[in-house]
Amino acid sequence: MYEYQATVIKVVDGDTIHAEVDLGFDIRARMKFRLAGINAPELHTPEGKDAAGHLDLLLHIDPAAPTVVTINTQKDKKEKYGRYLAIIWYNGLNINAQMVTDKFAVPYDGGAR
Repeated sequence: MYEYQATVIKVVDGDTIHAEVDLGFDIRARMKFRLAGINAPELHTPEGKDAAGHLDLLLHIDPAAPTVVTINTQKDKKEKYGRYLAIIWYNGLNINAQMVTDKFAVPYDGGAR
């Protein structure tokens, strides 16, 4: 596992965020992350909008006060849409697991749905 500090730019849906990642040595990169191990409803559904809203709430998204999270990834591990698979931590809370606990996502291993 690799660990990075990142500033959340945007919650895309219930299992995807965009973030600016601190790679060290004053190097920052904007990247897309898929929350590993979970699957949230599609955004075009009412449940998907609720899931995205809940993720937004968990991450306390506020343009005036950027949310800094810790991101754990596996080196070069991407899913089929090119997003890095990540576990997101905010204030000591595993956001991926919390989305499942709060019933806005289900466990997902990347296989057939």
